[in-house]
Amino acid sequence: MKDDEHLLIFNIQKYSLHDGSGIRTVIFLKGCPLRCLWCCNPESQSVERELIYRKTRCIGMDKCGLCKKCAPLGTIKQGEDGKAEIDIAACTGDLRLADICPSRAIEIEGREITIDEAIDIVRQDEVFYRGKGGLTISGGEPLSQPGAIGLLKKAKEEFINTAVETCGYVNEDRLLTAAAYLDQIFFDIKSVDEDKHRRFTGSSNALILSNIRALKRTYPDKAIRVRTPVIPGFNDKEEELSAIEDFLASIGINEWEKLPYHTYGVGKYEMLGREYLLPTQ
Repeated sequence: MKDDEHLLIFNIQKYSLHDGSGIRTVIFLKGCPLRCLWCCNPESQSVERELIYRKTRCIGMDKCGLCKKCAPLGTIKQGEDGKAEIDIAACTGDLRLADICPSRAIEIEGREITIDEAIDIVRQDEVFYRGKGGLTISGGEPLSQPGAIGLLKKAKEEFINTAVETCGYVNEDRLLTAAAYLDQIFFDIKSVDEDKHRRFTGSSNALILSNIRALKRTYPDKAIRVRTPVIPGFNDKEEELSAIEDFLASIGINEWEKLPYHTYGVGKYEMLGREYLLPTQ
């Protein structure tokens, strides 16, 4: 998204109790520079709209078959159960498939809204916020979209409490600019071991660690809570978690939350035509 007046989102969750103080409206923005193997929102990673396929909704090739007529050659065939078997990743460049599917088994993940539209949605539940609740932007990496800062600024102009859930892999200037409009920051630190971080997320952790240092230095009184998903085979050993704890203590952060591993997002990989590479049991 190059337009700082618009946002590309993939979900809006109302009445959330786990994404900041009070009752929150969480707006999930598409696009993330990391490729964490355990990511529970793989639909958040691409910066573009993409197709998903929910096979349970397919009414069967014998009753329909419109998708096969319109899709690239060889990407769709009939399965033993009569439903379409789709190489959805190979089809995602042609979003028209979502328009012709009568059962909405094929849909587009990602829609564009303006900042004003987003604020209007948040305002709908203002009565529930009671001073503590408000807006949380999440992702993906929400700060990867230029419009995120405009949204936060607009929210503060409207006296809405703001929070962000960030992986920390973002331009430092953008992070620090956004922080001026944030009441709460949830910052992921997955590992302080660069080699492991690169192998399990696809990227170095150098920028992330540098950013949280800069954030704490620039905004020493800002509410910053670090989160660490505890992933088997990655960072679940005592020495690895202790290394994170020591790093946070060295920069003066004591709000640290360890999140348990789960596989709630496995089904989404199938809908996107991708393989989930970590153990599911």
